[in-house]
Formats: sequence, C-alpha cells, structure tokens
Amino acid sequence: GARAGGEIAGPVGEIVGGTVGAAVGAGLEIPNAVITSIPRDEPSVVVRERVVVGEPLPSTVELRTVPRHTEYRYAIVNDRRVIVEPRTRRVVKIID
Repeated sequence: GARAGGEIAGPVGEIVGGTVGAAVGAGLEIPNAVITSIPRDEPSVVVRERVVVGEPLPSTVELRTVPRHTEYRYAIVNDRRVIVEPRTRRVVKIID
C-alpha cells in the first residue's frame, strides 16, 4: 500500500497507501474456529487472476457462508481456501 501510494502521489500518497494496506492486510483477525470450519473437500474454481489478500475475487466465483459462522464467506479458488469480505468480495485471508 505505501509503495504504490508513494509512486502515484508522493509522500502523502505513501502515508494513505500504507494506512489502507495495513487496514486490509492486518486489521482483520480471523478466529481459528472460522478457519477450521471451512471445508477442505469442495471442488476448486479456477481463475486466471492472481488471488491476493486485499484484492477482490472475480464476480464469477461463488462465495459460500462459513458453517456456524454466517458473518464470514469463503471460496476455494485455484486449490486454495480463501476467506472473503462479503460486501466487497476482497480476500482477507488465504488459508492454503
């Protein structure tokens, strides 16, 4: 976040970019109970885009509700389980 902001808008952009990047990357702590509730044996969807924390998943990827933790959504993309912010579709954690 800071590097991209600095390249685009100088020192002020670096501060804003760093703040946004930190909020997306480290600001959301996912409880272990949520992680262990996500099934491992579901089919994976293949997407061409890189799956990266902080970036949204394509609209073609179906988001599923985490069992017993309905405030969280997940998807299995390119053989990796990912937890997604449902409103923005942004990846908040890549599990494996």
